[in-house]
Amino acid sequence: MSRNTAEEQEVRALFADWLRTSSALDIDGAMRPLDPDIHSYEHVAPLQYRGIDAVREVCQQGFDLIKGEFEWDIPDLQVIVRDDIAIAWGLNRMRYRSPSALEFENWSRSTRVFRKKDGQWKMIHQHLSFPADPQTGQAQFNLKP
Repeated sequence: MSRNTAEEQEVRALFADWLRTSSALDIDGAMRPLDPDIHSYEHVAPLQYRGIDAVREVCQQGFDLIKGEFEWDIPDLQVIVRDDIAIAWGLNRMRYRSPSALEFENWSRSTRVFRKKDGQWKMIHQHLSFPADPQTGQAQFNLKP
């Protein structure tokens, strides 16, 4: 499926930097790849966040909850690029280690859409979700691939 084009490598490099800065809880770095008019479906309510200021606020709230080490990666990131649009998807793995050495890991799903504007890839949409138990309707936070 992958053509491994120069454009795909640009998107993968953007992800590498984004994951690194997010893992460092660097809010400015985490916002760098986002388009000012991004539409994001986050893990938390409300259903959607519109604009980089709204996404920045929800991300900062998440960063503020982390007291200890945090690591985020997407082990099997898939990327398709066609002209000025790129789509990327995969399973997010987030790992936390508290100052008391308590460890926690969760997985969620993600799809992201980028548009190349003025020579730069910018995320225009992301969709994050946890699977739900069909019997209870409750989100499942402990599933692993």
